[in-house]
Amino acid sequence: MISLERVYDVLEIFIIFPLVLLCQFILQKLLDLLYPSRDRNLHQSDQAICYDVVYDFKKLLHFARPNGTQFFLLKYREMRKISHVINDDDVTLYYVTPQEFQFVRVKPGVDLRDIIRYPFTFITQHNCAVEVMTVSHEQGDKYLADRVDLNNSGSNIVLLHNTGRCGSTLIANMTYRTEQFHVISEPYSLTALVFDFSSKSEQTPLDSEENLDLLRSTLLFLCKDPDKKYLIKVCGIFTGSLAHIAHKALPGVREIFLHRSLLATVSSWHKILGPLRFSGLAGHAKYILPLKYRRIWEKVKPQGSYQGFLFILLSQLHPFFIECENGRKMRAFSYESLQKNQEEFCKNLLCELGLGSEYVPLALSALEVDSQENSPLKKYNMDKNRRINIPSQALDWIVKVGLEEFGIEIRKEDVFVNNMPNS
Repeated sequence: MISLERVYDVLEIFIIFPLVLLCQFILQKLLDLLYPSRDRNLHQSDQAICYDVVYDFKKLLHFARPNGTQFFLLKYREMRKISHVINDDDVTLYYVTPQEFQFVRVKPGVDLRDIIRYPFTFITQHNCAVEVMTVSHEQGDKYLADRVDLNNSGSNIVLLHNTGRCGSTLIANMTYRTEQFHVISEPYSLTALVFDFSSKSEQTPLDSEENLDLLRSTLLFLCKDPDKKYLIKVCGIFTGSLAHIAHKALPGVREIFLHRSLLATVSSWHKILGPLRFSGLAGHAKYILPLKYRRIWEKVKPQGSYQGFLFILLSQLHPFFIECENGRKMRAFSYESLQKNQEEFCKNLLCELGLGSEYVPLALSALEVDSQENSPLKKYNMDKNRRINIPSQALDWIVKVGLEEFGIEIRKEDVFVNNMPNS
């Protein structure tokens, strides 16, 4: 029997979602005519264009991710000096387009640094935004050049790469509870950059000067205070290629990788996305992945959503393998090792973060609560007992493809990576 939720999912994807975007587009054009901005002069000034958020159309949708500002209805307010905008504590970088940086101001009382109350930065930024401010790449880079030593930046930043649905929110929570790091959980600006880099990968090398400059600026805008330590938990899929270039953009940045049995990871993604979105994401992956993985996709031809999604996870893991083969000392942690020995896991994690064992009790206190208790995603993860039966053929296929195309050894019983470097 088809559930009402499944019916609504179909209606939302094929009818409601397109209508919402159409309404937003029409109303935004009308507001732009009524309240025109001076964006034509933006590249000639040190000004940010400031808009009030009139309405958020995402409120009409069931599961749409707040991917940037396309759901906002914005009304132009004024031009303001960039320094008078970016330095405010309630203003953070939200989105990066090929032309500009987009910042949001959240409503009073919302502290984005509190990831216990607000586990996902990008969701809170979107849901609580009252103002959007845009700055051109040129002016943003000039602002940073006057305030930051671009050649020696990044030693205060740790990137937590992961496969998603692998305990990364818990690890971010552990780090936050030590009170030694400002934790940024899944900033969409980094995800948007990877999508942009992948889309132009046929013409522009991943580590081109253009890409590295934009990534450097994005990381520095995310981590505004050079005297504070930051941990950035990167969104868990389609972002693996950041491992190739983050250290080239900021030589001092440190990176770690968190993973889990691919069987458990795929099952968890299926539960939270639902069958329709899971299949859609797996089926369209070849249009989102970096060029080299699109070519492997065409070669091995994944059949069905499970093979497609397992392939996505391999493409997320593979850059870490390549970087380790090239001599980089990136450390890997598994969720299974946390389950096996919580205290030992914590000691090793904190050591990698440059913290002593005296912080272990604080970090372990994160295990006493659900790290996603206050997340809007919580309601989509309630059916934890629903079994996901991944066909044996898909498991055989990923074991073969993993070894032959990626050099990744996978144990079939639980689809666990056997040869994870530096773990």
